[in-house]
Amino acid sequence: MTTVDDEEAADPRKFMIVETRRAGYANVTIAGRCGPDVTKADVEARFFHSYFGGREAWIRDGRFGCVIHTD
Repeated sequence: MTTVDDEEAADPRKFMIVETRRAGYANVTIAGRCGPDVTKADVEARFFHSYFGGREAWIRDGRFGCVIHTD
């Protein structure tokens, strides 16, 4: 079951749904599907850790992904 948060309900063309999550050493790699108006900056703002950050955010053909640093 997929839930939709308030941000997604407000702008349905900017949704992001995580479909895969792979844990690594001090990071998590995620990927999923997204709306047509999602940008790389949207992915970074939503998923990068507020202190540790992240890397390798990408958007392509209705899909997105990034690496989230966890420490």
